[in-house]
Amino acid sequence: MSNELVVTPTTAPRPRPEGDASGGASLTDHAFFMRTGKRRTWQGLTVGDRDGIPALRPTAGAVHGGQVVVDGFRAHRMTDGTIAVFRPDSHIKRLNNGARRLALPLVDFDRVWSSVRALLELDGGWLAERPGAALDLRAVLAADGTSLTAGPADDCLFYVLAAVPDPARPAGRPIRAMTVDGYVRAWPGGTGDVQAAGTLAAGVVPGEIAANYGYDRVLWLDGPQGRFVQQIGGANAFFVIDGVLTTPLLDRSVLPGVTRDSVVKLARDAGTKVVERPVELAEVLKGIADGTVTECFATSTETGVAPVTSLGHQGEEYRFAGEEAGPVTARFRDLLDGIHRGGAVDRFGWMRRVTEVAPVHA
Repeated sequence: MSNELVVTPTTAPRPRPEGDASGGASLTDHAFFMRTGKRRTWQGLTVGDRDGIPALRPTAGAVHGGQVVVDGFRAHRMTDGTIAVFRPDSHIKRLNNGARRLALPLVDFDRVWSSVRALLELDGGWLAERPGAALDLRAVLAADGTSLTAGPADDCLFYVLAAVPDPARPAGRPIRAMTVDGYVRAWPGGTGDVQAAGTLAAGVVPGEIAANYGYDRVLWLDGPQGRFVQQIGGANAFFVIDGVLTTPLLDRSVLPGVTRDSVVKLARDAGTKVVERPVELAEVLKGIADGTVTECFATSTETGVAPVTSLGHQGEEYRFAGEEAGPVTARFRDLLDGIHRGGAVDRFGWMRRVTEVAPVHA
């Protein structure tokens, strides 16, 4: 572990949720945080009580310019009782890509990983003992500052929170999604491939509209024409079209999901054909009706691999056969779940155990 890191256990531990009665996501006791100093160098690496995270100034670029990028990853309880994090390096790489887009300083993975390990060593008791239990880890990179003018951010705050997932939103639960007229998630050249605060906030009202009609997520379409499927809420979309696993192309308006990438890699490793291309909504709806589109599923850290049972569009509902996961959906859901638990072969080395030390580079 880096000797830069200061670990101070809390003196006021909180009560932990029991069973499934937490009533939402529950933050653990500790957090990791650090701030930039001169020349955008990160200083003050600390794991301590989460209430000790420094506050942003009223003039922060995060507030006035929306210069905030976030990323969520997960720690899992393995079958042997140990704790491992799924692809943390890929998540930090994606966060750094977002930092470049929003003129924020990059974070060093090795230092973040050492600090996350320390955080999980303190709060590992919040993770249930049963295999497959999880803790959400939320990384936030936010611009601070003293100017009201948006610009490259030199003064920044980075922190990682840990939380017990909301039991009311289990991974893998079936999803119903609908298009919402008049709202666009992302345009080419924008920040659709970044988990920026503005992109996330812009989805709140359309999400409420979909919920009012009894749907779980928004089925996002492209900005210029409203013809092509982008995402299902904050998750990536997959379709089985004429027996081929098909997913929208990463055209910088679609979030490059880590779970999406994992499914693509697992499928190709098994010899399954995967096509990444523009997917027209009209093609999907017609295919549901004539049987050429047999399955749809959504992928994300929170969602896992979740079956999509119906799509709503302009007052019509298009239902897939059955209310549970189809065979392709179930295959990848079970395979990823097995990797998370340690019950399946991790051919790509995606699970990084808390006991695993990463070298720190100057």
